[in-house]
Parts: sequence; C-alpha cells; structure tokens
Amino acid sequence: METTTITLQELRKKGACYAGRMLFKKYYPEGNADYWDVIKKCIALEEFRHIDWILRTLDFTLPDLVLDELPDEPVFVYPGKVIIRGDVKITGEVLTKGGLYVSGKLTVCGYARIWGNTKADEINVSDYGCIHGRAYGETINVSGDGYIGGGAYGETIKVSDYGCIDG
Repeated sequence: METTTITLQELRKKGACYAGRMLFKKYYPEGNADYWDVIKKCIALEEFRHIDWILRTLDFTLPDLVLDELPDEPVFVYPGKVIIRGDVKITGEVLTKGGLYVSGKLTVCGYARIWGNTKADEINVSDYGCIHGRAYGETINVSGDGYIGGGAYGETIKVSDYGCIDG
C-alpha cells in the first residue's frame, strides 16, 4: 500500500498537541516513521484521537476505496473516502479522512465509533454507538445513548432514549 513518512518536525509545524508529539518521540526517537507504522502503533495504544488528527491534518490521501462490505476488523483506518455498496453494521472503530459513504442502511452500535463525516440512506446510532463528525441521511435515528457529535442532516431525524446530537 502506498505510504509516506511522518516526522516530528512536521507534527510541530502542523500544530500537533504536546501529548501527541511526546508519544511520537517516545516510540520514534529518531524523529521519523512510516505513516502506517504510526497508525498501527496508535491502534495498539488505542490512541484513536491521534489517528483522527493525523487523518484530518497531514497531507496524505489515497484514492476513494469502494467496497461491498467493511472488513471484519476491530479497527479500520483509511486516509481517503470509503464507499460501501450495501447495508453495513459498525461494531468497532472506523476512521477515514474523506468520510464514510454507505449506499443503504448504516447501523452504529455497541460502543462502535466512526471518526469522520458519514453519509447513508438510513443511519441508526444506538447502544453507546457514536459518530464523531456530521451525519447525512434521509432518515437518522439516535437512541439508547447513541451520539452524533457534528450535527445530523436529513429529512427525518428522531432522537429517543437518551440519544444525543450535538453541533
């Protein structure tokens, strides 16, 4: 897979937080590392906010990825737009640079989190599921402590049972 190098100097220049820079320095004392090595280390450390920052801030983007289904992995990271043809249920962490687009129904549940903007025909967020970004859909349902953090935009939006939409 295509890759690039991340440097401590680049992190400083782009405004990475102190904690993120110190974490990078701890694991990569030479001051540079392969992009995917850094992503894998962040996954192992469960530093998902740092992955989100890397995706949003660093100048590395891959072409759109079109899939029939999302790989069955606890954490999925892609530095570009991800397009899923068909319904999908998210039960882990999904982090994208260009957003997640679903041609069908999207279900986010069981402490699952999507980091990035999301678009689907129908979006259901429940059971502590979370979208850290904007949600776009014809129908959006948020319930059972589900959360959308960047606003919800759709024809029909329902919030119940401690669901929450911010933004």
